[in-house]
Amino acid sequence: MSDDFVFRTLIADHPDPATASRALAMAEAAVLRRAADALNALPQDYECDPGWGDAAERLRRTADGIEEKCSPAGADATPGPAGHEARLAQLLDAIRTHGGKWSTRSVQDLCRTTGGRVQRGTARRDLAELHRRGHLAQHGAGDGRFYTLKTRKDGAV
Repeated sequence: MSDDFVFRTLIADHPDPATASRALAMAEAAVLRRAADALNALPQDYECDPGWGDAAERLRRTADGIEEKCSPAGADATPGPAGHEARLAQLLDAIRTHGGKWSTRSVQDLCRTTGGRVQRGTARRDLAELHRRGHLAQHGAGDGRFYTLKTRKDGAV
């Protein structure tokens, strides 16, 4: 039995599913923050440690995003500039983590697996924006267009 199934069952059986869902999300954010603290508490090993600080920071950013969604203002707010920037940061983080070719379809698939949904046009604009900012290299044109993470050879900043 998966944790996801257990959590969904707990939420469905709770007298106030919205409250239970927020409580579980806040617990997840707390776990992410504890993981970031544990990473920072590890002894420094400069041969094996170039990315620990980045990993801890990513965990904290993810926790911030979860808490923002769970806050009364964040739960009812429509995505604005801050939501757009958070979505771009999450997308760039996923591209850095998974690498490979990214198309609008792969962005939509990523959003579906994380419990969200994004329109095709939004996915296209997000990829184009990350390309404009210098994070991604664009390949192909039209329907065959895809993006890859820029490397230092590509001129990444």
